[in-house]
Amino acid sequence: MERRRTPATPAPETDLEPEPVMSELSFHQLAGPSGACVLAVAGEADSDTAPALAIALDAALCGSPAPETLIVDCSGLRFCACAGLNELLRAHHAAAEAGVGFALATLSPQVARLLDLTGTRTVLEVLPTAPTLPTGKPQAPAQARPCTRVSSSRTAPAAKGVSQQVAELTAEAERQTSVNRWDLSAASTELARATATRLGEAVGSVDTQEALPGIERLERLREALAVVAVGTSHTHGQLAWFLARATLALTPVLRWRALIADQEHAFGTVVPTPEEFTDAENAVRHLQSVLACATTHGFATLQPVRRSL
Repeated sequence: MERRRTPATPAPETDLEPEPVMSELSFHQLAGPSGACVLAVAGEADSDTAPALAIALDAALCGSPAPETLIVDCSGLRFCACAGLNELLRAHHAAAEAGVGFALATLSPQVARLLDLTGTRTVLEVLPTAPTLPTGKPQAPAQARPCTRVSSSRTAPAAKGVSQQVAELTAEAERQTSVNRWDLSAASTELARATATRLGEAVGSVDTQEALPGIERLERLREALAVVAVGTSHTHGQLAWFLARATLALTPVLRWRALIADQEHAFGTVVPTPEEFTDAENAVRHLQSVLACATTHGFATLQPVRRSL
């Protein structure tokens, strides 16, 4: 006897839409031994949550009393994108300016690989584990801060201009040189020289650039970004770190367009202002001057170049 299947009852239609998945970060700040502040970070540090990471890092650095060392515990950081790494590097630079030590601890495999790929492991101090208070010395309740969960809807701090980011990058290169942690090899010197030449060819003088139509200015800026990115892929160590940071600083040009487009087909791009064009072009000129000077006199001469721009 043939068995007949009973058709399944269709699910009732509803007006409910699936909730979008949002990246989140959680932070827990604790007092560590000997004046150290430990900031435990958990979740995903991407372009959505990077502003929240920046706020948490700034709050830890500006605490009262100010810490002697800030240690970022990354054991719960399951994913970190370049945007998150950029905030860690920014905090590292801010800590150095304030005379505060800065280190990462307990890296996940993904974060460790990101540092290796970008050449930033030589810049950031990495600890195998985050320190804790000695046994028998419990932490006072006032020193512990509740876990704060922040989504991407939180207001982001004001964005820095491209030129400012490049200036900060140069300052960090100066610091690395001052402690004898940066010395260009012959191969790196040749690559830096070639990169400087190509950047000079991509972006000319102020008068030349401002006379061009917007679409050509954008083409030249994207060419400069490509030059820096290609240079990053052809070297290792400190120069790779420097060029990778420069690439991150120039990435806003990828979101720009020079022609008016229908919003439905704009893919989130925006038309930059003349000031934004000039800011990015000045950053490229700065990079070109720094690399050219470094191949002639070494990175120890970067400070006079930066101050003159």
